[in-house]
Amino acid sequence: MIHRLQRIVQEVNRATDIDSALVLITESLMQDLNAQACSIFLAKESDPGVMILQASNGLNPAIIGNVERKLGQGLIGTIAARAEAMNLLDAPKHKKFLLVPDSGEVDFPIMLGVPIIAHREVLGVISVQRAKNAFNEDEEAYLTTLAAQLATSIERAESKGRVSTETSTHMIKGVAGAPGMAIGVAMVLNRGVNLESVPDKKTDDIDGELKSFRTAVSKVCTELTDQAEKMRASLPEEECALFLAYAQMLSGGSLIDDTEKGINAGNWAPSSWRDTIEQHAYVFTQMEDRYLAERANDIRDLGLRVLRKLMLEQSLYLDFPEQTILVGDEVTATDLADVPLDCLSGIVSAHGSSSSHVAILAHALGIPAVMGVPNLPVKKLDGVNLVVDGYSGSAFINPNKSILAEYKQYLKEEAAIEQDLLVIKNQPAVTTDQHQVSLLVNSGLMSDHTPSLRSGAEGVGLYRTEIPFQIRDRFPSEEEQFLIYRNVLETFKGMPVVLRTLDVGGDKPLSYFPISEANPFLGWRGVRITLDHPEIFVTQVRAMIRANVGINNLEILLPMITGKGELEESLVLINRVRAEIEEEMGEKIWLPKIGAMIEVPSAVYQIEDICALVDFVSIGTNDLTQYLLAVDRNNENVAELYSSLHPAVLKAMCQIVQGAEASDTPVSVCGELAGDPLGVMAILGMGIDSLSMSVGSLLRAKKVVMSFSHTELTELLQQALALPDAFLIREMYAGKLDERGLGGFIRAGK
Repeated sequence: MIHRLQRIVQEVNRATDIDSALVLITESLMQDLNAQACSIFLAKESDPGVMILQASNGLNPAIIGNVERKLGQGLIGTIAARAEAMNLLDAPKHKKFLLVPDSGEVDFPIMLGVPIIAHREVLGVISVQRAKNAFNEDEEAYLTTLAAQLATSIERAESKGRVSTETSTHMIKGVAGAPGMAIGVAMVLNRGVNLESVPDKKTDDIDGELKSFRTAVSKVCTELTDQAEKMRASLPEEECALFLAYAQMLSGGSLIDDTEKGINAGNWAPSSWRDTIEQHAYVFTQMEDRYLAERANDIRDLGLRVLRKLMLEQSLYLDFPEQTILVGDEVTATDLADVPLDCLSGIVSAHGSSSSHVAILAHALGIPAVMGVPNLPVKKLDGVNLVVDGYSGSAFINPNKSILAEYKQYLKEEAAIEQDLLVIKNQPAVTTDQHQVSLLVNSGLMSDHTPSLRSGAEGVGLYRTEIPFQIRDRFPSEEEQFLIYRNVLETFKGMPVVLRTLDVGGDKPLSYFPISEANPFLGWRGVRITLDHPEIFVTQVRAMIRANVGINNLEILLPMITGKGELEESLVLINRVRAEIEEEMGEKIWLPKIGAMIEVPSAVYQIEDICALVDFVSIGTNDLTQYLLAVDRNNENVAELYSSLHPAVLKAMCQIVQGAEASDTPVSVCGELAGDPLGVMAILGMGIDSLSMSVGSLLRAKKVVMSFSHTELTELLQQALALPDAFLIREMYAGKLDERGLGGFIRAGK
């Protein structure tokens, strides 16, 4: 059964549009289940509460597109409403049965119907019918399993179809990654990692594409021949022959001819080669002979070899549109670095959430981002016009005139809001009842420094030292780090600067220090790595303390602290470094304040013990939310469950504040919640008066502070803590923000 399921899913994934996919499904099910009729209803895009007949095999084809069922209406509507299968021996006698005139369905009274569900939403219903012999349990299980597997494939096929119609407007929905709006042109960065990531592109330079393709093929042929010669001495002749067989396949024949046909039709070489490889590999997968079926992997391997050479040729020169919207399956920090910042206007990613690393960087750069878009048709988007709404987590593909006009007006209103905020940049952040609040910035980029000072930042609450590590192909030396840290400390002289020690692992990898783990967020990351590699930690701390000499505004923050033991180990190393530098310099060195990030549940429950060892604590709401809610913040399947305004997160933060009060330890917040206008309201209500955020959020946060009394925010927090879920909490705070005329801080337009 598993092979039949895989075959159908593969065929659907290969389909160019939803109609082709549905035809494939109905034909396959008719054969596999010995059915005499098969119908597929899909939810209407304009009204998900209505199912419309999109495909049918065995019934009158005239009814396709002309039969609709609301939720609960008829057998199809009932299956959709209940989200469960129905297996009937005589469907026409069921009280919910609605006859479709002239359909021919009464000839097939035995019916099995199952819902198609993805992300908790019913996408449609598949039904099969026959004249006699009931559908047994195995057949029901087969159809249910297939429907579950096809849900994602159907979503993907729908997306392909919508985007292929170049003139139509289509909205895609993910989660809000970074606030703001952008209008621009999509660009898909191609790293040539796999065939699936290659986007569709048209070309006017057919001769150039043919030349690039032939050059890549020639280079691979040479390599394969050389490899065969090298391996001849250590491998049997039949194994060496594989390399020569690969080379022979590239010397001519259908692989080459089909690809060049695609190029001559106006497609660029990588997508033409991708299509050819997929077609040939698919032919092998359909073969009954197991040995021949496995040769599909050989075809894909050969395809990847050529693609890598081809992409190297293609990536020598990249031309970025003036308003570039970066699009990808998983946009990375490295991708951001590849695009000139003056061109980068927005980000749309199939994976990730509002707290994934790239979203945080986008927030810091003031670039709107939409993350975690299910079935994002990346291949179809290169060069396509896009509108990005980072407030709602949505984007419009091929936006029409009315949508463009609407968002151009929103952008004007947003510019007006930003202009109005400049009036308060030099004013203190004080509530209406004179409660003083300290607003600092999160940083990690040199480019942040000047904008931060211009926005009235009172210092740096979190400097992400991992960024200088990520943009290099090796660990930065002590001297390189010293120069970076000295620059930021001098820039903010007289203000506190919190440098976080290296925090990599999870979604922040280093290319030259690979970590392969099944659960990276529960694995080797943060202080765990630096304590296991004290040479990295000591070098970094030396650079920090040396950079602070004569300035004395440094504070060191330790990430991913789970208990006293890690703190004590870290403090021993820090004190040892200070003593060494004192000895080298022959003078007393000022010891910076040491703080711990509270972002792990165990630290929440040990807050009093931790506070006894440090000078301050800083709440990292991104990871704290992730661990408390058991939500992988990079997983788009559960991105909607991630919310730092969840009652559990707010209660944990209150517990941290209460625990810190016993030792009079200062508490600050440096997670993304601190830059969220609604989060600012909740945090101030807890009694926390130090917030660190992206520079783009600072003036908005200050305006929120100046618009409420501390007493009012304290009362609102108590109301929030009594609510059962994050949605209601967000709605309550949003309503209060609207009352102050600040609704434009959390949505497009004023």
